[in-house]
Amino acid sequence: MIERGGLSTVWEERVVRNARIFSGVALAAGVALSFGLREVGVSLAWSLAFTAAFAALVYWGMTRKLRRRKHILEEPFPAEWEAVLQQEVVFFRALEAEDQKRFRREVQVFLGEKLITGIGMDLDAKTRVLTAAGAVMPIFGFPEWEWDQIREVLIYPDRFNQEYEFAEGGGRNTLGMVGTGAFNGMMILSKPDLVGGFRNSGDKRNVAVHEFAHLVDKSDGVIDGFPGVGISREAVGPWIELVRRKMQEMRDGDSDIDPYGLTNEAEFFAVSTEYFFERPGVMERKHPELYAMLAGVFNQSLAERAKDFKREREKGRVKFGRNSPCPCGSGKKYKKCCLARARRG
Repeated sequence: MIERGGLSTVWEERVVRNARIFSGVALAAGVALSFGLREVGVSLAWSLAFTAAFAALVYWGMTRKLRRRKHILEEPFPAEWEAVLQQEVVFFRALEAEDQKRFRREVQVFLGEKLITGIGMDLDAKTRVLTAAGAVMPIFGFPEWEWDQIREVLIYPDRFNQEYEFAEGGGRNTLGMVGTGAFNGMMILSKPDLVGGFRNSGDKRNVAVHEFAHLVDKSDGVIDGFPGVGISREAVGPWIELVRRKMQEMRDGDSDIDPYGLTNEAEFFAVSTEYFFERPGVMERKHPELYAMLAGVFNQSLAERAKDFKREREKGRVKFGRNSPCPCGSGKKYKKCCLARARRG
């Protein structure tokens, strides 16, 4: 279990530290300038007051995101979101209670800070929450992770072509993509494939996890199939050799890894990530070296929870009756807890 308590994370501490440094520098420079300006007749009291106000403004501006996040996390987790996680996200259901609590917080932060925009359609809660779940799963082993690589996710009503068109026509075979150039900081996902990826949790395919894996890969600045986290300098050579061997097995027809991974090393990493998060036990058995590498990359030993994954998959989609135990774990009946709150909301 990896804990993330309250707002005391490395990122938040860094924000406060940097804000103090920059506001302190602004204050010191302003004080020195104030005494210099006194020699030319500028009021010392006025210039010192201006300096203090400017330093305070610097601190306020640099900590604005922190205050906004605190406000986001003060809001109750919506019952509708909880139902989506319980019904659609096997990864979430297989977590221990404390880790489920952290997963909810990460989903809440992502939805509070990132734009999720429907193109040619209105978005429902399920689409939004599944997008956030796809973002949280790959980085759940890193409680201090910040999704600085993404600012907006565009949800298309269907698959699209290379011109980003989703109307009837040829070439509409793209499920999702990470934007580059003018689309840098953006992602596009096909809604049917997004939902289907979570609905069929054992087919080793999940387009949201796939695209966010590309962004994990991009953590060193480039999407090249060599992630910037989780692999030590000593492991670079073994990783490159492992990828080469696994891709050759795929070419020889001696692998159950999605053949799309043969496109290039970046796509191999992404499809392997889908496999890792959906069928970790199978990957550990059939591809032990690859599993071990990915467990290090994502800081998650998912094979240890393979039985939990299987149990939750076999349960199928959870159905909530009015008198069912509430999925939030309150111990109350659904009708008196989350359902009642959803109706009031």
